Amino acid sequence: MWEFPGGKIEHGESPRVALAREIREELLIDITVGEEVVSTTHEYEFGIVTLTTFYCELLSGVPRLTEHAAMCWLAPSQLLSVEWAPADLPAVDRIRSDLRAG
Repeated sequence: MWEFPGGKIEHGESPRVALAREIREELLIDITVGEEVVSTTHEYEFGIVTLTTFYCELLSGVPRLTEHAAMCWLAPSQLLSVEWAPADLPAVDRIRSDLRAG
């Protein structure tokens, strides 16, 4: 299943700072973290996960995978072309709604 990139918030970090750090570590790019899309909590078999998704802008670099098997860039109208992890679905729905994707 597909997930938006990100990761755990370290002690003393804000969610925005943590996201910028995780993106730099996972994709080797620098971003500006913008407006919050949505924050959701989902219970998986292994535990409860809380995700906060943000709109971001690429500042520099070309994304390269360091920890994941694959990545893809999708237009809002293409977001439903992949199978999303359940915790990410509210963000997908909100992005599609915000950007008026078909």
